[in-house]
Amino acid sequence: MGAAIVTPGNGDGADAPSASTVRKLMLLVCLMRLGRVSMAHFLERFDVSERSFKRDLKHVRELAKEAGFVISPIHDGIVTMTLPSGGGLALQIDKGRRDVEQLLDTLARVLGEPVGRQLKGVRSDDDDAGGGLLSRPFLHFAFPALVGDTWVADVYDALAKIWNKGAYARFMYPKHDRPRGVERLVEPHAVVARAGRYYLIGFAKVAKGWRYFALDQILSKPQPAGKIVKPHELPEHIGLDDSIGMIIGDDKTKRMAVTVELASPIARSAVSRRWQHDQETLLHEDGSASITLHVTDVDEVVRWALGFGGAARITSPPEAMARAAQMLATMAAQYRES
Repeated sequence: MGAAIVTPGNGDGADAPSASTVRKLMLLVCLMRLGRVSMAHFLERFDVSERSFKRDLKHVRELAKEAGFVISPIHDGIVTMTLPSGGGLALQIDKGRRDVEQLLDTLARVLGEPVGRQLKGVRSDDDDAGGGLLSRPFLHFAFPALVGDTWVADVYDALAKIWNKGAYARFMYPKHDRPRGVERLVEPHAVVARAGRYYLIGFAKVAKGWRYFALDQILSKPQPAGKIVKPHELPEHIGLDDSIGMIIGDDKTKRMAVTVELASPIARSAVSRRWQHDQETLLHEDGSASITLHVTDVDEVVRWALGFGGAARITSPPEAMARAAQMLATMAAQYRES
């Protein structure tokens, strides 16, 4: 049977933007809407240094240039954005402003806290909801929304400030034999939204290894605990954008390649999304497909495949097939008992 190689797409994984990405998004949106941004206001809002603002501005300026817009140097603490012709950008995009704001509102609702808190101030306070067709969006997103949790948002804000300062984060975190938790000293690297929860990815100083921590399980508000002299580089085996394969081992941990066969009704939809940065996909002539994912925990792929019901089947390796059969047998027994 012939097969056509399908390269991983950009996907629509439920990835949370980093603090830096949120700042750049806010900077670009404010420049698009208002045509100008005050550096002092930006520094106060995000609690970052002037150096961080200039670094963010450099990246945004490069993106704007590719789209044909011009962002000025900083003059008297103000940055402006105009069209090459010199026309006011705010007037040029006013017609589409409502669509942008509706998309941002949807993004905030889908991702919940803490992203919702970050994007809350993007909309202007004097917007008139009005009536008619333009008062409601045409495009809707039926993603499961993360339930707002102010504790998670508070923890995120604290971690983001610590990260911006280049410091270690100190907090209490549960352990299986110590429910009140143990103190963790972590070099924060990133926060990832995955499967309805937010996770801190960081290098644990005492354990001397990369770990992840669910923000809703952190028992105390993170505090800065000394400057990081030499930050660790994120190793290649950790993919922050991966929807599957988040379980973190170390560089010596063996990753198993698990292959799943997908029936034609769901094949094209499944392989058109990027679940993992190094996934391998094949779309067959009969409409079926196969996808190979690399994980340290086989159960991740088993649970993912079971989500497709009888339209997906693990075909290799034997260990993964046996684990899928075991999990199905346990589920069947539970239903028989009920």
